[in-house]
Amino acid sequence: MIARADTLRTVNDRKDVMVARKGRAQKGESDVELLAHRMVEHNSSVWLDPYDDGSENGMVDYRVFDKPEIDECRRCIGVLEVGSITNSDYRSSVGQYRQRFRGFDDSTLSCCWAVMCEFGVTFRGLQERLSPLLRKLEDKGVDALVRGRRDTSTVELERELNAIAGVVQIVRVREGERSTRVAIDFMSHATGTTTPDSTVEVVEAFLASDNKDPAGIRKKVMSEPELPYHGVYLHLDGAPEPVQDSQFGEHRHFAAPLQFDKMPSRSPKLPEGFTDLWLIGRFGQGWHWDRESGWTFVAAPPFGPQEQP
Repeated sequence: MIARADTLRTVNDRKDVMVARKGRAQKGESDVELLAHRMVEHNSSVWLDPYDDGSENGMVDYRVFDKPEIDECRRCIGVLEVGSITNSDYRSSVGQYRQRFRGFDDSTLSCCWAVMCEFGVTFRGLQERLSPLLRKLEDKGVDALVRGRRDTSTVELERELNAIAGVVQIVRVREGERSTRVAIDFMSHATGTTTPDSTVEVVEAFLASDNKDPAGIRKKVMSEPELPYHGVYLHLDGAPEPVQDSQFGEHRHFAAPLQFDKMPSRSPKLPEGFTDLWLIGRFGQGWHWDRESGWTFVAAPPFGPQEQP
């Protein structure tokens, strides 16, 4: 049996790519980028070559090539930029809460209190900011204070509550009900229905934003406008996002639909020139959209024997 030349060329090309990928990983390719690399190559007809050297010079993350069985000449057809969507306020608050803050004892207080905090709260120094207000509540016989309630009898106290960023509610509780005199609760639950279309809306708003990250993505994805492929891969890490025009504390897990078997009902509204959108959740599942195929389900390939994380 005579081996086909194109088969040998494909094998050699793959070895070259694996060597390049190993070198890229040694230079610090992030976990998100590595997953993007595997996801895109496994679920489409293109190969990716790492291109960003880690410096802030405007270089894209990956250059895109057709696989050898499609184009033996290995010509670049475009670029792919990798990014993430997260709620940094939520991540910061949860990290602080889990590490070092569940409540505190204060000998100057005669009552026990439960304090509810929301995303964005800074726990460092919270005791010093709370204790004076709690003493005033005890002096005035107030058992509960809620941000935004606008009770005429507690206007001044509400003003002081509003000045403590991230604290939304203070309620008196029974002695011994909690392990500390002042218990801190973190409002990490999400509310409302999340659908695939609402996930797309969050992504559209992110890509259209003037913030530094999306602005950089738009610039780099369209850095070579003459090429046919202009893609963006977004990792949605599962942190709840605030619901626009809602009352405080209303957040939804907009990444949740990426794990299920239903796709968006419409095409995304992408920045001008974008041709491909990859949306991937924290479990390596998600959707891919392009102009020809629309939405399709995608999943990470299994690790090979030499690729275990």
